[in-house]
Parts: sequence; structure tokens; C-alpha cells
Amino acid sequence: MDPRKIESVRLTMDKIREEAETFRREHIFTPDLPVDIEHVIEATMGIRIIPIESLQKHCDLEGFISQDYTAIYVDAFLYTDDRYYKRVRFTIAHEIGHYVLHRNTMDNQKFKNVEDWIKFRLNLNDETLGWFETQASEFAGRLLVPIDPLVEEFRSKRDGILRKYSSWDSKPMSDDDLFSMVAPIVCGRFDVSAEVIERRLRKENILAILGR
Repeated sequence: MDPRKIESVRLTMDKIREEAETFRREHIFTPDLPVDIEHVIEATMGIRIIPIESLQKHCDLEGFISQDYTAIYVDAFLYTDDRYYKRVRFTIAHEIGHYVLHRNTMDNQKFKNVEDWIKFRLNLNDETLGWFETQASEFAGRLLVPIDPLVEEFRSKRDGILRKYSSWDSKPMSDDDLFSMVAPIVCGRFDVSAEVIERRLRKENILAILGR
């Protein structure tokens, strides 16, 4: 099938979160954080992580999962450089999101080799690709940043930040400013970037959970 004609399934955020929590129950057997995503997929799913030289440079991809679901290929430079450790963790979780959410679509395609698979991936129409990527990122964020620990971390840091802020500025702090100040403090517990934490705080509607 021409990849430009493939249509994405419009999954709701609730459905994606449900799938992420189902995956957690079936494959992650400890509440310890951060989630050791490489160990999880290697030990419970038999998926290997395989670095490929210049994947990002030549294919504009940081990673992709093989059609037979036995390997996740990642850019070798990013994988071996500690500066990109959190980024690669998210990429791996993102590819697992494709496996969980989009497997039916991938199963309907036939590829002779890795090059065919990359070509298919790069030639998806923009709208379908956008939906696939958004959904896989939502899955990855929910998987690496479980809601209960996130609420706990946010609650424990918020009051101190607000007290410090009010001591030198009389204007109320905006939600965006609060999130941007909390995220760098709590992201270490989850081993993700501050940007991922900010997105989770918004996506989870954290202030509504806490009654503001």
C-alpha cells in the first residue's frame, strides 16, 4: 500500500493512557523510578537496542522499531553520548508506543529490508505521521512519568516555589511559570527532560487534580 494513502486511527488521550497503564502492568514489575525502559523491553519483550551510524543525519530519524518488533534502532551518536541519555530513553519509549498503538497498521505492510521500512516511514502523509507521532509521544510520556509520583513531586515542590516567588514579586505566578520552575527540579526522579515534565503537568491537568 502507498504510505501516503494510509490513514491514522484517531485515538483519544484517555485510550492512549489506558494502553500505557496496561503496558505498565504487563511489563513493569516494580514501582521504582526512573523506569529502566531498556531493561524492560529487553527482559520482558525480547527487543534489542541497536545503534545505527548517522541515522538522524541520513534519515531524519532518531529511532524506529523494526517491522518484526525484535529491535529498536537508534542513532549511534545520540545513544553513545551521555548528553542525550534522556532523549534516547524517550525515543525508546516512543517507539514502544508505536508498537502498542500502531501495530495493526504496521502489520499490514510488507518490507524486504530495513531500507524499505525507513522509506515507508518517511513517505507517510504528513497528517497521518503527525497523529502517529503525537500518540506515540503521549504514550511515552505517560509510561516514563507515572501520574501518582508526578502529583507527589509537584505537590512537594510547588508550595516552596510559590512562597519564594511571593517574597520578591507581588504579582500572581502564572501556571506556565510555575510549571517551568517545577519541571527542572523534579525531572531527575523520572530521568526525562524538563520539557517532558512540563508537557506532563499540562496533559495531566495537574492543578485540577490538586484543586489548584
